[in-house]
Amino acid sequence: MRIRATVATAAALSAALAVATLAVPAAGAEQDDTPTQIRDIKVNQDRDYTVVVEAARKIKFPISAMVHDPAGIQSVSFELQHGATEAEVDGRIAQVGSSNCVKVDEYWSKCEAFMIADPYTNVRSNALAGAWGINFVAVDGEGNVTREDYMPLARIKRKTHLSLANATPEPVKKGENLTVKARMIVASWEKHKDVPLIGHQVLLQFRKGTSGAFTTLKKVKTDRNGWATTTVKATADGQYRYHFAGTSLTEARSGLADFVDVK
Repeated sequence: MRIRATVATAAALSAALAVATLAVPAAGAEQDDTPTQIRDIKVNQDRDYTVVVEAARKIKFPISAMVHDPAGIQSVSFELQHGATEAEVDGRIAQVGSSNCVKVDEYWSKCEAFMIADPYTNVRSNALAGAWGINFVAVDGEGNVTREDYMPLARIKRKTHLSLANATPEPVKKGENLTVKARMIVASWEKHKDVPLIGHQVLLQFRKGTSGAFTTLKKVKTDRNGWATTTVKATADGQYRYHFAGTSLTEARSGLADFVDVK
């Protein structure tokens, strides 16, 4: 049995997000005569490679890939790891059970496994939010082992909530000031509860009536209790809401809208 190790390069990352097929031998590694290839990696059913985790509830999600080897595939295993290098790894998520591989033609198989992100075990720190690398190990039909170490492709984010906007006073006369507020909270994997999202930008949005697209009126930062509060001039009947665009660590969220009757 010979082992072939490969690692992705930074230049390949953008291409890997679309089609993850990398085969760059690591220094000193012996290259197998029948290298296993991997492509079309999907995390959480291709939802932008993103998994959103609540404060106190684990989530089970799929990971899959197309795998090719002239000798066929015996087994495949996936692992996620947090950290730029092996020495800096501070989090790992292993698959649950064995992968299920189904042949789609003579050489290619689709392999799928499941993982669990749990704020009580493998994502116990808020610092683990963000990009995670995908590691892949395959054993071909002749017992040769191929390991692929990828640049970060998966994203694990903290779940957010944005409350119903509250616009006052209601009703309001046209041209008078209207105060609109809402509260933003985010999952804390350390405290196992939602906490205020402090100092983040949210957008106050408005639309006339009750249908159509929202237009952004203002950018507002949340205070130490997670509240976004601002004042605008009442111009017409319509709905006000706040929208959070999300970050690399937290999911995007739109709050429910409050309809205001302008006299």
